[in-house]
Amino acid sequence: MVFVAFALAIGVPKNMMGYFSATISFACIVQLLCLPLASRIRNRKRFILTAATIEPLLLIVAVVITPFLPPAARPISLGIAVFLSAVCLHLTRPFSEDWLATTIPSGLRGRYIGRRVRLSSIAIIAATLVVGYVVNVVGTDNPTGLTILLIVGACFGVVAALTLTRATMPLSDQTAQFGLQDLRLVFKTKPFARLLMGTILFNLPFFIAVAYYHVFNLEILNMSPWLIACMGVGYLIVKLLATPWFGRMCDRVGARTMLRLTGPIYVLFFMSFSLAGPDRVWPMILGWAFVALADGIYFVGMTAALYDSIPEQGSRPAYFAVYNIAVLGSFAIGGVLAVQLLPQLQPIDLSWGIFNLCGYHLFFALMGIGMIPCSIAMVLIPDSKRRSINKKVTT
Repeated sequence: MVFVAFALAIGVPKNMMGYFSATISFACIVQLLCLPLASRIRNRKRFILTAATIEPLLLIVAVVITPFLPPAARPISLGIAVFLSAVCLHLTRPFSEDWLATTIPSGLRGRYIGRRVRLSSIAIIAATLVVGYVVNVVGTDNPTGLTILLIVGACFGVVAALTLTRATMPLSDQTAQFGLQDLRLVFKTKPFARLLMGTILFNLPFFIAVAYYHVFNLEILNMSPWLIACMGVGYLIVKLLATPWFGRMCDRVGARTMLRLTGPIYVLFFMSFSLAGPDRVWPMILGWAFVALADGIYFVGMTAALYDSIPEQGSRPAYFAVYNIAVLGSFAIGGVLAVQLLPQLQPIDLSWGIFNLCGYHLFFALMGIGMIPCSIAMVLIPDSKRRSINKKVTT
């Protein structure tokens, strides 16, 4: 919300937000090119922490310099900073995710992930309330105030990296190496290949739409930052309360069975955008409350399914690298498609009773319609519960 408000306040056209999403995702190409070299770094933990510190520092430099540049150069400046920051993130993701995965016992993944989401949600709720109030006081058309707020947020990013300095990284994570040939072997692991295909197909509407959530809230619905923050807090509270239960359910019934529940909710979520208007924001608030349930299920189920689909031995970071590249590359393509699609829908203005559908309403309605066939992709997700039972029987 703050970054979108800052970009709009310094004159970046709202339709260009999709390019920022695409830029972040295109940076995953650097991960593919540099990961074999990065995997040979001796102190991998120091590498992760250094990149995690540089990432927010780049944001600080960008938000300070960009407002003083000519208007035509501002999107380029932000784009470069976003790209370099994303490179820092993408280079470390396979190692940091493998670091996390090795700390979770396989039989308790659902419960662990659920509790982790609960703790992070508490922190995010507190931050969202504070940030929403501050943005409401500062104003969405105040570049100086928004710059200061982004700098404060970046400082928290630096502190977050420093908190991991005393965390222990397993020796196997420090020494595992792989090359580009390992990336080819990844696709021969059938459970992982099925999960990757199911993930891409299921998330197609999100790849296109995600960059325009807050543009819609700020520009189309004219929602105040405080109301957006309260809506976000309601979303987080629902997820906070429900996610631990989803974790236990995942361990009992398996990830695929649980993930099938998310498709219908996501369809209704996209449709709630089309029903909302400047004088009728309740469909949007209701949509975010319900999608919190789907997101809680999805995060727990998909994370558990991903960890379960990766072999316990071998070049595990290669699997995380392929997964990240595929997902982020899809976000990049989706962001570019959204930028091309929105201008085609802008001239359309439909009225139906009390509802007035403009370009953005139709845009999200198309995403909701597309979500219906995409939901079928959940059948591709490996049945982790069945695989676990078969493994025990074999043993």
